[in-house]
Amino acid sequence: MPHFIATNHNLTFPFTEGDYTFHAEFIHQDFKDQSLIFTTFKDEPFFIIKTTHKNGTLFKAHKATKPNPIGILKDALMLLNKHCDTHSHNLSKNTPKQCVLSPYFLKSNDFICKDFDSYFLEIGFGSGRHILNLAKENPTTPIIGVEIHTPSIEQVLRQIEILGLNNLYITKLDARILTNILKSNSAKGIFLHFPVPWNKKPHRRVLTKEFLHQALRILKPDHILHLRTDDEEYFQDALKLALDEKQSNFKVQKNLSQKIVSKYEARWLKQQKNIYDIYYTSLKMDSTLEFNEDFSFPYTYITKLQKQKYVENDFFVHINAIYTNNNCILINVNLGDFNWPTTKFILIDHQKKQTFFVGNPPLPTLCNIKAHQKLKAILGG
Repeated sequence: MPHFIATNHNLTFPFTEGDYTFHAEFIHQDFKDQSLIFTTFKDEPFFIIKTTHKNGTLFKAHKATKPNPIGILKDALMLLNKHCDTHSHNLSKNTPKQCVLSPYFLKSNDFICKDFDSYFLEIGFGSGRHILNLAKENPTTPIIGVEIHTPSIEQVLRQIEILGLNNLYITKLDARILTNILKSNSAKGIFLHFPVPWNKKPHRRVLTKEFLHQALRILKPDHILHLRTDDEEYFQDALKLALDEKQSNFKVQKNLSQKIVSKYEARWLKQQKNIYDIYYTSLKMDSTLEFNEDFSFPYTYITKLQKQKYVENDFFVHINAIYTNNNCILINVNLGDFNWPTTKFILIDHQKKQTFFVGNPPLPTLCNIKAHQKLKAILGG
């Protein structure tokens, strides 16, 4: 992770250099040697942590707001570093892949703004062999790839440019959240190939009862979710999920070859491991989802706020940390679903008399909507 350590610094906020604005420094309410520097690159906000280190002061990204590509963060740190006496750093010159903003990389709220109506979805595309072939064979159909492994994302984004594909879009999201907000009856197919089995922590799996329900909802009628796995325990649990569906139509296969073989599958085949396939078919048209939450806040004058946690049956709100400066309160909050929490920052600006989520609001899942209603009650009272 890019960072630097300074023995001395001369930073006064706000200041702007090029496309970067360093707006303000917010001091941790409980730990005065820790702070966050509110930064924007063009219109994209993120936070840089400033904290005490044994060799001076450490500057690094706040992971929950780390910008993409990583070159944006590195350049921001290098601009701050100009105003400091540096003890050490790892701020090497950006490589081309670290600073290219790809039009094929989608952020979470792009799925609210864009009208994806007929597409293929692949979850955990890894090296990209299957999804790249899918895009080449279906040039007029949008392909959405979901991945959380940054090197895999960068690799496939480079291949999109090299191959001249214009129908393949990549996002770094939790697929369990994404499927909660995609339109009903919109996907032509969903591929889940060799997901991490998480047999000791099944709550971390992609394929759960709730995920299967949402996947069948977003699939067009008579279209398929394809699970492919080498893990027998995962397969048995996935089969039970299919059997537990009230209206279930599925097909099971074992050790049948596929046109495209991933590097992981090639490894399993060399080890003579069994490969299992389950094809879940959507049987009906589902009702349309309606998202009416705007995730705004009424402004209320607040002088002090404490860390607190609210846990309900189906959602939670946890105020992790509070930061302050002269005119504002900055709140770091986790919210939403217990297994798929969202981390956000809320800014209470007393000068402008505004309260708002910094950057994009949470995605409009039912858990996030309920958490937002709770937050409005907390901050309004």
